Amino acid sequence: MKTILALLCILAAPAGAVEFRQPVNGDVVVTAYFDLGNRQDWNCGDNTYGGHRGTDIAIVGRFAAQDDGRDVVAAAPGRVTRTLDGEFDRCTTADCPGGGGFGNHVVIEHDDGKVSYYAHLRRGSVAVQQGDQVQCGQRIGQVGSSGHSTGPHLHFEVRVGGGSDDPFSGPCGGPQSWWVDQGPYNGLPTRECEVGEPPPPADRPDFHLAADWQMPERACDFDECADFVRDGGSRGVKDAWVGEDVALSVVVRNEGNAPTQGESPEDAAVELQYRLPDGLAPTRYRIESDHPSYDRTTWALNDAMQNAANPPADAPPSSGVLRLNGFSPREAKRVTIWARATARNIDVPRGQANHSARIWIRHLRGFYGEKTDWDDPVEINQGQRFNGGDLRVAAPIDVFSQTAFLFDAPEDEQIEGWRRCAPDAVGRLTLNRAETAMALEVTGDGPCVESPPLAVDLNAETGARLRIRQHQGARMGWLQWTTIDAPAFDADRQVAFETSGGGEFDDVRLDPAWSGTLTRLRLLPVAGAGEGSPWVDLDAMEVVADGAAPGPEPDAPGPDSPEPESPEPETPEPESPEPDAPEPSPRPEPQPLPPPPESDAGPDDRQDTEGSDLNGGCAAAPGGDETSGWWLALLLIRRRRSKRPRHRETPIQT
Repeated sequence: MKTILALLCILAAPAGAVEFRQPVNGDVVVTAYFDLGNRQDWNCGDNTYGGHRGTDIAIVGRFAAQDDGRDVVAAAPGRVTRTLDGEFDRCTTADCPGGGGFGNHVVIEHDDGKVSYYAHLRRGSVAVQQGDQVQCGQRIGQVGSSGHSTGPHLHFEVRVGGGSDDPFSGPCGGPQSWWVDQGPYNGLPTRECEVGEPPPPADRPDFHLAADWQMPERACDFDECADFVRDGGSRGVKDAWVGEDVALSVVVRNEGNAPTQGESPEDAAVELQYRLPDGLAPTRYRIESDHPSYDRTTWALNDAMQNAANPPADAPPSSGVLRLNGFSPREAKRVTIWARATARNIDVPRGQANHSARIWIRHLRGFYGEKTDWDDPVEINQGQRFNGGDLRVAAPIDVFSQTAFLFDAPEDEQIEGWRRCAPDAVGRLTLNRAETAMALEVTGDGPCVESPPLAVDLNAETGARLRIRQHQGARMGWLQWTTIDAPAFDADRQVAFETSGGGEFDDVRLDPAWSGTLTRLRLLPVAGAGEGSPWVDLDAMEVVADGAAPGPEPDAPGPDSPEPESPEPETPEPESPEPDAPEPSPRPEPQPLPPPPESDAGPDDRQDTEGSDLNGGCAAAPGGDETSGWWLALLLIRRRRSKRPRHRETPIQT
């Protein structure tokens, strides 16, 4: 087939077939070739996986390298026919949505009719737009992990006559290579262009941005534990606890070969403007440069920290302007803004609350600006290409409370990181939208659910409160917990309670007599099965500063019985035969799930959490917040979507 396609391409193409250079700059490795059938690659090896229609080129260093930036370039001259940007770019599950599995991507049509695809790009990095003419070696984006991906890599795909074709030739492939020099097996094609790379801009700077949140170190049983809430709209977004310290890292790069210069401290060459999301209060900032190495890894304090027009380093505002002074050719500067998470923002609609840090270049003297707000147009733009000529990036983050789980995100099915710990006993874990409650379906003995990983300092007087209902007769339940010093669930760390049943909510107050640092909660809501609806609704779970009388002791074995085993995360596995190749390429476009039915009220008004990793989660482990000495009084005042009013009171911190 390749021979036929190659012949057709040669006959139909203008003089000479286009040949490609390697499309990624930096330290990279080929992790999967084109599948020629039966999981066989062009050299008769097995460095591929079933149905793979391109070449996967992974960057060494994974997400740390992605954050530093690894450029993707046009493999040959051509015209851009399609682009997509803005999709989540830190996918590790191989099933993140966007671009039909390609995520952020660029498509280029070449003079001989071949079409090249560049997939899984970093969000905000696409530097071209439809209709642009590009030269071989011209930067078109950066390596990311968007779409159907498990780590930062480029999926490079060549299509000839509408069908995907392997650009390599070999004993099990076609006779013709589409590379200038394809290199050895498991090696890399050349980075030399067929007709030479375009010269860099001779008389202007060329600026690019990248931004992301640096989260406290956590121990989790999946790759990206910075995203510990993987359901609802928070899936794929980094998450912070109230009380934690996080850091926004912004890298500004001049990739041109001309410097920038300012006239005064107030009129600096480059001005960076930012706005932090709701629920975060900045505490300090630092500006660094990679001069004189220009390697984007060797950072030293920059003289912009002494610019008198900048805010105090230990008292930055929530939104403001940082003057970065001048840039040398190829220089990068890194701005780090540390902030304390102060309040939940997940229960406010994204249209009413800002859930993303927004960063943009306000002024690039002589070349770009003035862009005085995120949504403002640019008054002048002398050759800046990043993000379609708009020098701005966004970094989303969600803030949750470790001591109040309310299940009331207004937009979609948000169960705040809870997961099943007995999949044989809990059929579904979802959201009861009528009651804004987490709903679990009891399908066997010993049903239980667990919270995401916590780091809450406890004392002997701190208790717990939950608002819960089940629809059978009176039932016993248990609340268990783990701490840093006692990381396993067992009967020594549990308290019993009783629910009345009949579909009425019970406000349960508990005094667990716990101490140390809480790392995980486990709820076993009912003992045994009974007649009636199998659903249990947890309306709220809180850690409070006022305890209660100890709960009743169980008459029958409960958590003392063999503990249900916590399942491994049910993360989709990439179809790769190589355990050392974690970066799969796009899979066919998934079919959307049908919309679940909705009703006005009642125990069955529950909606499955579409696309959620309900069995995924974090292992109990110490977190990184600094809540030592806090007294948390969270009095429940909530509005109800049913006919009876629900109230919520504001947390008190002392």
